[in-house]
Amino acid sequence: LNMQVDDAPGYVPQPLELRDPCTYFGAYPVAMQDMITARIAVLYEDDWTAQTADYDAYGKFLTYSFVDNRYFTFLVLTSNDIESTIELVREHPTITEAFTIERSNPERAFGQSVTLAIKSSYREIPPMELLTYEGFFPIGYPSLSAGKIYFDLLLEDRAGLRQALDLLEEFGDVSVKYLSEDLFYQTAPPLDEFESLIESISQRQLEVLALAVERGYFEDTREVTLEALAAELDISKATVSAHLRKGWQKVMSFAHRYLTEPPRISQ
Repeated sequence: LNMQVDDAPGYVPQPLELRDPCTYFGAYPVAMQDMITARIAVLYEDDWTAQTADYDAYGKFLTYSFVDNRYFTFLVLTSNDIESTIELVREHPTITEAFTIERSNPERAFGQSVTLAIKSSYREIPPMELLTYEGFFPIGYPSLSAGKIYFDLLLEDRAGLRQALDLLEEFGDVSVKYLSEDLFYQTAPPLDEFESLIESISQRQLEVLALAVERGYFEDTREVTLEALAAELDISKATVSAHLRKGWQKVMSFAHRYLTEPPRISQ
């Protein structure tokens, strides 16, 4: 199967092997139990995705398409400065249109999120599409964190992983965040669950937790005391302690299910 991409300057498609679906799903010649899963992070240099790190943004791509150098995606985006993050996306030279479909937590300054519809135009094939065109098997949709795009891939072997890394290095810094020969697929909480968590924690508890993290209260050396936090917030030490305990308990109850061993991919 020869992939023809006429309008992508600089990219020369390579002949791809048309693979039997059984190759991936457990029959022959490569049984699924012999394959590996990997989570790969790529810093797409000069792209708007890399710049979102300035606003501590996290995103999940819900769907996407790429035809004739035109890219379209739905992105659920959470940021500590959502308006500046949206403006960053809109002003990037590759973006032709970006508009808000849905907005959550409009009254809160902490952890606001939006669903964006993004249209863009690229002179090169973006990372996810390149992986697909070259015959790799993505699991789910990419995510965005700390300015890096995260891909989960199902691979035949470590040689396939090396090939994927070589392709992605064309875009910028690449690293393997997770690798398993036991067909583990590491999951992350969906954004609606994050929003439910934030809604369950009071604004005051969020303020106390945020300040405690910022001042180093949870560091091994504990760089700040409860008394100092109380003085800065102008509340009592007992109140600070109560807010920390209640907020932290909600966070850890939420995280507990994701701290255990990730589920196996069904064979």
